[in-house]
Amino acid sequence: MKVNWFPSLKSTGHRPALAVLIASAQPRLDILEALAQQSDILVKEAFSTRGVLQDLPGVKLVILDSVLPVSDASPEVLSQALDRSGIPYTSAESFLADPGEWLGRARLAGAGRISFLPARQINLVNWSGGVGKTTLAMAICKRFVERTGLPAALLELSMGGSALHARISPNLPEFFAIATGKEEAAQWFGVSLYPMDGRTIDVLWSEDQPGVRRVLAEIRRKNTLFVVDCFPGHPLFPELAQPVSGLVNLVVSSPRDDALLQARRLLSELSEPAHLVLNMTRSLAERAEGGVAVRLPFNEGWAHASDARLADPLLDLVYSGWRKKS
Repeated sequence: MKVNWFPSLKSTGHRPALAVLIASAQPRLDILEALAQQSDILVKEAFSTRGVLQDLPGVKLVILDSVLPVSDASPEVLSQALDRSGIPYTSAESFLADPGEWLGRARLAGAGRISFLPARQINLVNWSGGVGKTTLAMAICKRFVERTGLPAALLELSMGGSALHARISPNLPEFFAIATGKEEAAQWFGVSLYPMDGRTIDVLWSEDQPGVRRVLAEIRRKNTLFVVDCFPGHPLFPELAQPVSGLVNLVVSSPRDDALLQARRLLSELSEPAHLVLNMTRSLAERAEGGVAVRLPFNEGWAHASDARLADPLLDLVYSGWRKKS
């Protein structure tokens, strides 16, 4: 909510007002009084985690106190978003100790690129391999963080070797090590990565199912976007395919007959919303396949670079109007 607390301090013709966001369920009078002593201040207020994220665009300073947590914008998501935004933020006590210091930082800050988006889980799935699920999962995550600055995670459900290890680095910490507290998830273009080796997940799942569920819940809580590169035969797939708010199933297929057959079978089995994505099309005949939500071309350059042109049409299925906003 935007509040013009100080009508006499509107922007002049020489300099626009400095937007300061007070993030607090109970705004403090001493902070308002400290801001009233400054010139060219525009105060905005937010009472919840979601409200802070919604009000960040254009803000140059956030004074962060206790806010009400909202289910689709956890405190962890807010913290990561603020860290990545480039917008200075401080506690109420720190601001009051030296308002001039923090307002000085604010005048040097660039406009934030954060916008609020509801939490989503995207399952990219097919029984057939080689259809581009991993490539599209990487492209979606990279584009999302690049465009919004909000946190995203990529989890791989592999029964064999890790495709993320092959595509990015063999030294990425594996899901087993992360879940057992031995290592932290690696970051790739700001995306938290959870590669999976099929040899270890069977042991972990058979010995500590509650622990694995806690790790999955933690990933959801800390990230606005949770992308899962799915093999339906994986033991964790039933957990991650349960209908929940914000889940979108993208059944990915190449034009191969076997891949399309498996994809159409999955579409009839998965919960809605579920969309068929035809990847790696090369001809007009392949693009004529019916019942397809998105058609993506075969382009090795785009695939190698995790190009936004692969991600934007898919994110548009998940966040309506994505391409217009982008």
